[in-house]
Amino acid sequence: MTALIKLKNIEAAGSAFPPDIRRTPIIPLARESAEIGNERCFLKCENLQVTGAYKVRAAFTMLNALPEDARNKGVILTSSGNFAQAFAFAGRTMGVPITVVMLDRSSPNKVKATEGHGGEVYFCGTDALERQPTVERLAVERGITAIDTWEEPPITAGHGTIGLEIVEDFPDVQQVLVPVSSGGCAAGIATAVKERRPDVKVIGVQPEHANAAYVSLEAGTPTTIDYWDSIADGLSAVCPGAFPFLHLQRYLDDIVLIREEDIAKSFCTLRDRAKIVGEPAGVVATAAFLAGKVDTSLTTVAVVTGGNVSAETIQRLMEMADGS
Repeated sequence: MTALIKLKNIEAAGSAFPPDIRRTPIIPLARESAEIGNERCFLKCENLQVTGAYKVRAAFTMLNALPEDARNKGVILTSSGNFAQAFAFAGRTMGVPITVVMLDRSSPNKVKATEGHGGEVYFCGTDALERQPTVERLAVERGITAIDTWEEPPITAGHGTIGLEIVEDFPDVQQVLVPVSSGGCAAGIATAVKERRPDVKVIGVQPEHANAAYVSLEAGTPTTIDYWDSIADGLSAVCPGAFPFLHLQRYLDDIVLIREEDIAKSFCTLRDRAKIVGEPAGVVATAAFLAGKVDTSLTTVAVVTGGNVSAETIQRLMEMADGS
C-alpha cells in the first residue's frame, strides 16, 4: 500500500521555505454591505503569493527534496501555467535549470511569465494526456530529472502548508473549500487540516464539466473523463493523480460541482466586494459558497489559489456574469 504523506512532512516543508514564500492573508468576504462584520466566508489569498499562485510552495519543496546532482543537471515537468511559473521562479532562485512542457492552448501570459523567470517552455500539442509522456521522453534525451507533479509526495506536502496556515491563523474555521484538478492541492490541504483539526470539514470544488475527481470518488478509483470544458483552464486534469487520490479518499468530506456562471459571478464578487482578482480556477472554491453548494452557516475559508488572469479572460468572465 502506498504510504500517505504525514503531518510531519507538511510541517517540515513549511519550515524549509525561503523568505520568498509569503504567508498569505485570510480576509473576510461580505456578500453584501449588511454582512460586513458578520461574514461567514473568508478568503485564503494565495493569489497574493509570489508568482501569483499557490504552487510555488510545492516547487520549492520538490526541488529541496532532490539530490544536488539532479538539481545541477536540471528538471523537466508539465504544467498548464502556474506550476510552470512556480518552478521557473524556484529554479532561478536555487540555480536549477527548468524546462516546462505546456499545451499549445496555454495562456500566453503564463507562458511569457514562465520564460521571464528563466524557464524553457516546450509545447506538446493539444492533448493533455501527451504532456507527461513528453516529459519522460525529453528527460531521457537530455539526461535531466522528470518530475510528475501529480504523483510526487513532496508536491502534496508543499501544498499542505496552506492548510497548516489556515488552522494556525484562523482557529475559528469550521469549513475549508479548495479547488480540485489533479488533486494535489486538495490532498495536501485536506491532510493538514484533518490531521490538525479533524472537526473541520474540507470540501473540494470542481466545475460541472471538469469533474474528474468527482467522478473518480464515486467510482472509487482514478477515472478519466471523456469530456472537459471549462473557463477554469488551471483545472485541466481529465483524471486525478493516483497518489493525491488516496488522500482525497481518506480526508476529503465531499466534492461539489459548480456551473460556469458560478465561476464568473464569483470572479466579479471577489473583485467588487473584496478587491481581490482571481483567475477562473482560483475562484471556484468561493463560487461554491456564493452559489449555496455548501453549508453557508459554517465559518468558511475558501482558498483563492491564483490570480494569473489575462484581460481577455476577465472580459469573458464579465460577459458571462452579465448574461447569466
